[in-house]
Amino acid sequence: MIQSPVQIKQPTLKFGATGDNVKQLQKFLIKRVPDVPSLVIDGVFGEITLLAVEIFQYRTFLKQDGVVGVVTWETLYIGQRPDLPLLYRGSYCDDVAKVQSILKFSPFIQETLAMEGYYFGKIDGVFGYQTQAAVKSFQNDKQIVVDGIISSQTWDYLMELAALISHLGL
Repeated sequence: MIQSPVQIKQPTLKFGATGDNVKQLQKFLIKRVPDVPSLVIDGVFGEITLLAVEIFQYRTFLKQDGVVGVVTWETLYIGQRPDLPLLYRGSYCDDVAKVQSILKFSPFIQETLAMEGYYFGKIDGVFGYQTQAAVKSFQNDKQIVVDGIISSQTWDYLMELAALISHLGL
């Protein structure tokens, strides 16, 4: 695997870290997660920075561990996760579970958005018939190609939905 400049230049950061690298992280987070108003550039990876990292990871379909490693840095730089897969019926992975979770609205989100959601099945990471139907319904609502396949355009709209949902929880 060829390392990108992002991988070479940025260290892994987590709760408790301090310094200029944390300030750089906070600058990116303010740009990418502007709806965390209490986030400031102070060089301290505290509770608010952790919250912003976890929200960013949620919105970009990354593992929500609060750790800023290689993939989170790359995603912060480019604004989108660099390794988003093509998902379709028969796919089985954590990304499918994340999509199912986004498309399955909680009662609070249902009430806030006045929508029931798209997915009503079990969050199991299996891209089956129910997931495909939910993706098609979502694609139809967004007026994009309705094929039940999650490719780049559908990922873009899913990230917008994830941002909206995560913002409602703040």
